[in-house]
Order: sequence, then C-alpha cells, then structure tokens
Amino acid sequence: MKSENLFTEFETDENGSSPGVSELNIISGGCRLYGYLLLPDKRIKAPYPAVIMSHGFPGYTTNNDLELALMRAGCVVIHMNHRGAWGSEGTYLFTNLKDDLIAITKWAHNPAIADQYGIDTGNIFLVGHSMGGQTVLNAAKELPFIRGAAALAAYDIGAAFRYGMDKDLFLMIETEGQCLKMNSAGEVYENALNNRFELSILNGCEALAGINILMVEASLDTVAPAEKMMKPLAEKLMGLSAPVEYKSIESGHSFAGQRMKLAKAVGEWIEKTAE
Repeated sequence: MKSENLFTEFETDENGSSPGVSELNIISGGCRLYGYLLLPDKRIKAPYPAVIMSHGFPGYTTNNDLELALMRAGCVVIHMNHRGAWGSEGTYLFTNLKDDLIAITKWAHNPAIADQYGIDTGNIFLVGHSMGGQTVLNAAKELPFIRGAAALAAYDIGAAFRYGMDKDLFLMIETEGQCLKMNSAGEVYENALNNRFELSILNGCEALAGINILMVEASLDTVAPAEKMMKPLAEKLMGLSAPVEYKSIESGHSFAGQRMKLAKAVGEWIEKTAE
C-alpha cells in the first residue's frame, strides 16, 4: 500500500488493469447484507490490505470518498449495509451491528475469499464513522486476528445515557432513522436503553489493548463530542500501553470540510500499521 496514491489515479491501459467493483451479499443473522467490494488497480501487486467499512446511523454521511481513496492507495475495500439499512434484509437494531461486522470480517478472512480477491489476511482493518466507530471498536474486541481498527468521530451509546444525551438519541432515531427498516423508533430506542452497558465502547475495552487503534476526533463535534465519547476510551487504553494513535481534525461530526485530511490520516495510519 502507498498512501501517496490516496489522491492519484492510474491512466487507463489496454490490459484490464483498472480498479474493479463487485457487488456483494453476505449472510448475518439469517439476513442478506448488501454492499460492494472495491479492488485496486492490478498494477499494484497483491496481496492487498483489506478495509471493512461500517457506516453510521443511519448512514447519510457516506464514506465513499474515503473508500475510493483507500482503493487507489492499494487496499481492497468492503462496504456493507447493516441489517435493516439501505436495502439489506432484516430490521435495524443497535445490538445487530457488531454481529454484522463480525460476520463480514470472518467472511473476508476466509482463505477461499481472500484468495479470490487478493486479500492479505494478516492485514485486515476495520474503519467506522459515528455509530460505525462504536461498531468497529466493539467488533474488534472479538476479532483478535485483525490488524487494526479506526474509529472516526465515534458515537458511544453508553456515554449518551451517562451524560443525559438520551433525548437527542431518541430524536435521531425518530427523525433520521425513517429510512431504516424499523418496527418503531421506540423499539430501537429501547434496544439502546436495555443494552447501553454492553454497547458502550468502554465495556470490555481491555480486549483492545493488543490491537492497533486509530481514533480521529472532530473537534467541533456536537453529535458525538469526543470529550464524552472517545477520549475516555483513548485515555484508558493509553494507560494500558495499548498501540493507540489519537488525532484531531477541526471539523463538525461529518468531517464534511476536511475529507482529504481524514483520508490522509486513515491512509497513512494503515500504511505504517500494515505488516
């Protein structure tokens, strides 16, 4: 992988070397999760690091630009939509998110799949924004074979309840969540309330001590303020001498005005962390 190619494209050739896109559907909890896989230009030698993306709630802030940048740099990038989101089967519940990501990661780690797509199974990375940041951190606790996990402006449901932000959470579910397959906003909120300790990124965080972690805060974030949601975990892991890198980008929650800085931070971290 070469992070210098995050914003550089190969000229088209006549040998079919250009990047490719494959549609995917992967089973999780008996439901089909739909998405796609990005393959880097074949002029970059395989095997490739794999990046598995986890979207936020509900996923309006897309990370397609980050995915394409990482593909240009030489990564296989897997984008999957969680249960009940963006056409995937099933109903949306916060407790399904970690299990979905674990299923996808184990699929990518399978030797037959890795051989098919040129994936380096020793260099699998999880990357998630907002609720996806919570998801990658929680999934990483149960996936010791991954190389690292990057949480971007991570949301923490446990912190939302600890700091009295639960009304904002319900409003987010009720309004932004209308595009999701939900039985009701109340059911999804109850799912968060009843599982807030299990869903918290601080729960069992000692399991992250041996995994490379990147945390990127949005310093102007009012949706998932880092002081309440990401910094407590970063401080705890640093106290355990865990391999944690913490970066701050002056931006709001979506990093909308600083997307190239975000891609550079993630790409350079993957490049130096990959074996």
